[in-house]
Amino acid sequence: MYKLSNQWLSVQVSPVGAELCSLYSPVTDIEYLWQPGYETWPHSSMLLFPNPGRIARGRTVIDGKVYPANMHGFAAELPFTEVVSQPDRLVLELKDCPETRKYFPYAFVLQVEFLLWGEMLVQTFRVMNRGDKPMYYGLGGHPGFYCPLVLGEKAEDYSLLFDCPQKLDQLELEENTRLLTGKQLPYMHGQSRIPLHERFFDNGPMLFTGMDAKTVTLQSRRSGRFVEMGIAGFPDLCLWGVPTRMSLIAIEPWIGTTDRADTDHIWEHKPHLQCLQSGQENTHRLTFRVG
Repeated sequence: MYKLSNQWLSVQVSPVGAELCSLYSPVTDIEYLWQPGYETWPHSSMLLFPNPGRIARGRTVIDGKVYPANMHGFAAELPFTEVVSQPDRLVLELKDCPETRKYFPYAFVLQVEFLLWGEMLVQTFRVMNRGDKPMYYGLGGHPGFYCPLVLGEKAEDYSLLFDCPQKLDQLELEENTRLLTGKQLPYMHGQSRIPLHERFFDNGPMLFTGMDAKTVTLQSRRSGRFVEMGIAGFPDLCLWGVPTRMSLIAIEPWIGTTDRADTDHIWEHKPHLQCLQSGQENTHRLTFRVG
């Protein structure tokens, strides 16, 4: 584990998947990120690349060739190489290799930077196309937070708060496969708050599109404890957790989303992917602030 710390935050990062594994505040004495145990979910904050969401029938077609593909891509399972390691800054890197080309036939570099900036953790993703043809990709974060953050509280004490009113559509999912049906259902009409409750995830994950918020905050009305994520530039959002009684909530900003049930499997037709021309790079950024 790599460790970064200052007076406000203590952070741990795994070289496998460049995964953020701990977001602890010595000020509040709270660990905000889900810590894997023997059940529920074996991660804390997965990196989703080159695709967030599900892939129909486990295959995709790139340049006329069929490639195996799986939900959330391959980056979360691969070792990243250290580029910079300082007390308050870490840069890890994944380059294409024979293993990645089994699934994704592009020459790419993916860098993930973690920077402690005062009370904030800044996570920056740099995606570079080192090939001679356009590269299509998706990217997402999958941080899971304890909910409730404070023992003795309930899910009903918590809300998700956006920094500005949202007009969000919920993407309808096909039963069992969880692939997109193609229907978009109005969910928010200028509101900025989603109230949570214990059975919030009884019907499975919730996918939204149309995000234009700069931040989303998980906050308790009882204790006031919160975790704020900066999500500017991520148009899609997935919320995921366990049914019956909430123990965690994954707040997942995505660029790209799950396949449609009637997909033609052609990679560049996948919803909301980014296109990088040869030699270009894109930068995407998430931030975390707690209290």
